[in-house]
This record gives sequence, structure tokens and C-alpha cells, in this order.
Amino acid sequence: IRDRAIAAFSASDKKWILDLLSDADLPVEDLNDEKLKNFLIAKDTDRSVLGVVGIEMLGENGLLRSLTVHPSFRGNGLGHLLTRTIESFARQNGVRTLYLLTMTAAEFFAKLGYEVTRRDKVPEPIRETEEFQNVCPVSAVCLLKVLGVK
Repeated sequence: IRDRAIAAFSASDKKWILDLLSDADLPVEDLNDEKLKNFLIAKDTDRSVLGVVGIEMLGENGLLRSLTVHPSFRGNGLGHLLTRTIESFARQNGVRTLYLLTMTAAEFFAKLGYEVTRRDKVPEPIRETEEFQNVCPVSAVCLLKVLGVK
């Protein structure tokens, strides 16, 4: 991981990001440039995108989005690093609690301190996001993590 850089979204990375997310069977239909501006990208030394994570910030609450790592780089801590980095980014921007929906990664996030919560307990601005309303199925696991303040 040491020779890789985590950078903010750049328009030149958009195709890479959408391809990586699509390959991981993660939703991309609602990811416009406005939402992508709060994405972080892990790049290899050749500038190829190895991993991605994003956040939708809605006041003191945030919706963690689209964490994935290229299959050939999984298992080396990059997913943890991306999660910790987006948590720090969220905290610096006033987000106190992060929420997420997942079909496949509940155990991964539980190891990072996320707890299962009911969808109807999620604050209204998060419930009204496109991801909650239309993108993720109701069978997705809903998790939260209280970040506190920095």
C-alpha cells in the first residue's frame, strides 16, 4: 500500500471509477459529478485506480458509498485504509455519524466498528437519498458508525 496514493476525485478518473464499481456489482446509476466530488481514489504508481470510496454529506450525517478494491489488490488492507481515510474526511467536514447499506460487506464493516441499525431509525435526510429510496434493495443491511468530532 505504501507506493499507492489516495487522492480526491478527478474528472479524468470517472470512467475508471464507474468501471470498477460496475465490475464489483455496485450501483452507479445515481453517481453524477456532484456526488463523485466527495469520492476518494486509491491509485497505483501507474495511476490506475485500485480502489474507491465515497460519501454523501448531509449535515452531521453522512452516507458512505461505493467502497470497493480491485480484485487483484484485495486482502492487503486497502479497503481498511480507504474506509479510515473517508471517515477522517467526513469528520473534518462536520459529519458525526456515517451510515451505509451493503449486500455483501456487513462483516467487513462490523470489524471497523460499524453497527447494524434499522432503516427506519436512520435520519430522514439519509433515508431520502437516491441510494436509500431506489438504488439499494430493502434487503440490504443498514449500518452506522458514530464518528464524534475531531
